[in-house]
Amino acid sequence: MAQRGRKSAASVAVAAQLGPVLAENRLRASPHLSDAEQIVWARLVNDHPASAFTETHRDLLDLYCQHIVTAQVLDDEIKAFDREWLRDDDGLKRYDRLLAMREREVRSASSLATRLRITRQATADPKTVGRAHSAMGRSRKPWEVVDG
Repeated sequence: MAQRGRKSAASVAVAAQLGPVLAENRLRASPHLSDAEQIVWARLVNDHPASAFTETHRDLLDLYCQHIVTAQVLDDEIKAFDREWLRDDDGLKRYDRLLAMREREVRSASSLATRLRITRQATADPKTVGRAHSAMGRSRKPWEVVDG
């Protein structure tokens, strides 16, 4: 009897973040995606009906996940940027480049989200959006000021 190898810490962490395996037949993540990209994939696919995504969507979903993870990496770099480096022209240039790269990634992800119809605007019924606000205890219009 062959013995199975131990699972890597990364694969265990990914499995923990993916949550319970759903019985429905959902589109599985592409094997070439990184662990972080597979987590984004699982969150997205599990947040929609099982039939929402088909093989036709795979390439755009792959790209969306890659752009989201790249934007997160760039965001981490921006957060870790030492403010002292901004006193130097090279530091300013590097910071500006990081901001520009993150913006590009976010714009690309946003564009793909629109095409995949996964944005809130694409999933919310315009006729019922207003009802959601009143259901949350908001009986007055935002511009109506309450004295008190």
